Amino acid sequence: MQAHETELGFLQKDMRLEIPYFQRPYVWGEKNWEDLFENLIDDKQSHFLGSIILKRIHTVSGQIERFSVIDGQQRLTTLTILLKACYDNLDLSALPEEIVSETNTKLRMMLYYKENELSTKKEVKILHSRLDSKDFISVIDGSIKDKLSKVVLDSEEKKDLPATDSGILKCYKYFNNRFHDDSDQAAKIWNLLLSKQQKFLVKIDLEPDENEQAIFDSVNSSGVRLTCADTIKNALFQKAMEFAGSDEDSQAEVVNLYKDYWEKIFISDSAISKYWSTEQRMGRISRDNLELLLHCVALIKGFFDPDKNNMSDLADVYKSYSARLNKSELYDFVKEIAEYGIIYKEYFTVSDSTTCFEYCNNVQRLFHILSVCDVSTLHSYILMLLKKYPANDEGELPKDLLDELKNIETMVIRHILCNASTKNFNKVCALLIAGKTSIQNEMSAKRELLDDNAVIKALCNVPSNKIATLLLFWIELYRRANDSKFDLKDLKYTYSLEHIMPQSWENNWGIDKVKVVTADTEKLIEDEENAREVRRAAIYEIGNMTILNRKLNSSLSNKTMKEKLDGNGRTKGMRRYASLDVAQEVIKLFDDNDRWNEKIIRDRTKKIYNEFIKIWPVEFSTVEIDDQMLLYLDSNDIKATGYYLKDKRLKVNTGSLFAQTELPSCKTNIIQLRQELLDNGVVSNGQFTSEYIFASPSTAASCILGSNLNGRLLWKNESGVTLKNLYSDSEDASTADF
Repeated sequence: MQAHETELGFLQKDMRLEIPYFQRPYVWGEKNWEDLFENLIDDKQSHFLGSIILKRIHTVSGQIERFSVIDGQQRLTTLTILLKACYDNLDLSALPEEIVSETNTKLRMMLYYKENELSTKKEVKILHSRLDSKDFISVIDGSIKDKLSKVVLDSEEKKDLPATDSGILKCYKYFNNRFHDDSDQAAKIWNLLLSKQQKFLVKIDLEPDENEQAIFDSVNSSGVRLTCADTIKNALFQKAMEFAGSDEDSQAEVVNLYKDYWEKIFISDSAISKYWSTEQRMGRISRDNLELLLHCVALIKGFFDPDKNNMSDLADVYKSYSARLNKSELYDFVKEIAEYGIIYKEYFTVSDSTTCFEYCNNVQRLFHILSVCDVSTLHSYILMLLKKYPANDEGELPKDLLDELKNIETMVIRHILCNASTKNFNKVCALLIAGKTSIQNEMSAKRELLDDNAVIKALCNVPSNKIATLLLFWIELYRRANDSKFDLKDLKYTYSLEHIMPQSWENNWGIDKVKVVTADTEKLIEDEENAREVRRAAIYEIGNMTILNRKLNSSLSNKTMKEKLDGNGRTKGMRRYASLDVAQEVIKLFDDNDRWNEKIIRDRTKKIYNEFIKIWPVEFSTVEIDDQMLLYLDSNDIKATGYYLKDKRLKVNTGSLFAQTELPSCKTNIIQLRQELLDNGVVSNGQFTSEYIFASPSTAASCILGSNLNGRLLWKNESGVTLKNLYSDSEDASTADF
């Protein structure tokens, strides 16, 4: 990559600049043109106009250089149109013949090229997209001048005089109008645009094998990035055009493919375009829905490897994949993207404060939970399932699909509630797509972290207000779906979480004012330090939380229970905002018991827990040892692989590495075993020369690394799950208790 400041005069070089054939159209408007014009005529302003990224296209020896315009299409198009408008409004009659000749030559060099030195035909230097090519040529060759009166700017539009569709033609007319009023401005801007001292562009030149998407991300580090969806689209259809060659019927076939399976699905009207261009935040960079869809498709098809690729590689992996396809495969692939696009748009919707949720809408519930939990790494697997199990003629989704979607939901909600890491979900997703694992296996591998005992602990100390609000909202909808007393079955996600016993409890809920009791027997706790600890813990139990129609006034939140319920004077209390059952039950519990303490909180936590395991149950299977599952050990650059055998020994593979020194913690028997392996030639030059079966995973790990280690924690499967978690002997979830 080479980046440097340059003047517009770089266009005088013999070359062809190609805007991809199916690139989006020119979209700048009068505000952009006005800003550019005013900047150029203002001597007090600096004239930096932005960057242009050009990527060299492979050519054979002797051919003119060709570059693809990767970024800067709008800027480059506008400047060349402005240059032509300047020329058309210069008063050349007042200039010496020599200057006129030089001016004509410069215009030709800036806007045209010849295939070779002896060619008599000049070609427009910028080869525009399918949508803009004709209009751009008409501006550059001057054929539009006689028809310019028919071009209507947006500012000239009237009821019976609609604005012209073409932005190219409107751009030329705008600048032509500005110069018509003051021809001196044409000369001023002409000189400025051709000045060798005015380096108002940054030109970034890429070689054919460089990754333009990575350049986009680095150049746009502030977070305003360029989507790679256009790059991918252009690569696909450029490949299709290469198959078509110069045959007009074949080219028409490619255009129809584009119209039917890209334009129709992704840009057919403003509402559809808006959906696909809507951005979702991913870290410091936003990705639009179309790019996220293309990422999902790449994962489903298996040519995007989450272990090796990141999102900035997406365009490159698409190019590599499409390069391997023949014409029929390429056409089918484009059609497959369209199929996934239809499904994605139907189900992958973003909810807001106006969205109504109902418990029985399984897909909507899953996506809401994923959204609130900020988990998007499983989207590819979900998209694959939705395509694999389509709805029937009545619009009903098959049971197999609904069961698996519920499994995903359960896995996610338990991970988030129990504070189990979701970092390996991208790898899990790839394994699910490939059929190499299942949700049940992944849950069983983390049994100790996700079982009902873990749920109990988490509900007694909810990790965040966000997860508490989410749980109470869906438990409320679960109750409404399963009890006929509720007429209203759907709700909007607009409720506010309230801690009944407040987080700032010392003033009105101090241990001298509201007695602290044990959660199980309601026995008074007399030890002051213990009492404070029990009270602080009770604050964060789910049983001490509810959701209200609106947030309580801050003057009430820390008050006594009676004041919080009834309010004080003009300030309304919880009774006024408790329309939900999860709030009404709190009021009833206080009214019936005339108190709110640790025992009542715990009893309500138990009730919510019982509802939780009904909504999100899990059955952990007793996992049989899979002696075909490849395991990995990786520590301090020592990498080994092996298999856990059914008799609980561990077989290490040929080629695994072997530490050549021992640590002080290494036991005598391990040191002796290491020496035997060396003496027998099983290990040579720090590497296993043959397979070897160790008595246990720990013996294998200790021997390989020359230390005293727990192999059940060090040997892991492809998705990073330890042997200990893969084959846990923990108690059955049904034995969980408070």
